[in-house]
Amino acid sequence: MDIQKLRRETEADHLAVESAMPLMDADLTSSQYVACLERIYGVVCAWEDRASELAPDWLQPTLAARQRQSLLKRDLAAFGVLDPDTERPTLTHITNLPSLLGFMYVMEGSTLGGQFIARHVQQVLHLQDGEGTFYFRSHGDHTGSMWKQFCEILTQKIPDDQTNIVVSSAKNMFAVFGAWVGEKSTAHVS
Repeated sequence: MDIQKLRRETEADHLAVESAMPLMDADLTSSQYVACLERIYGVVCAWEDRASELAPDWLQPTLAARQRQSLLKRDLAAFGVLDPDTERPTLTHITNLPSLLGFMYVMEGSTLGGQFIARHVQQVLHLQDGEGTFYFRSHGDHTGSMWKQFCEILTQKIPDDQTNIVVSSAKNMFAVFGAWVGEKSTAHVS
């Protein structure tokens, strides 16, 4: 698996999703932040449910260790949202292991940037003790090692000739994520 190719070919997609949300804005408000959390919640729920349905047995423990729905619920509750929206985007095109790992690449990659987002949000919104940023802090000090573990799965399980499938699937997930968080009304809801 050519991880460098995956990074290069999805960089523009990644930047497009980042720009769809105001999370790193200097004037981020609590209401904007909560709206982002609610939209992200739909994507995370859709991903975690779909991945657990389709993943092979050997991948299930890895997925379980990375579940973040409960962290989002905790963050939303900190802002008074006790019953998050249950609408979710439809995640199609996951038909085999390379496509599943392409989708997972996007979700796992979000934990890396989440560390920066958490610090920024905490400062701008004057949050204390990580309250309201648990989702973005998710794996804390283990984020780097968990990312490396995921990259090892990619290199061990995906042969080079299937790199394009992973790239295509990652681009698909970025597109779904971007559409859902940026223009929720244009996404398909399941």
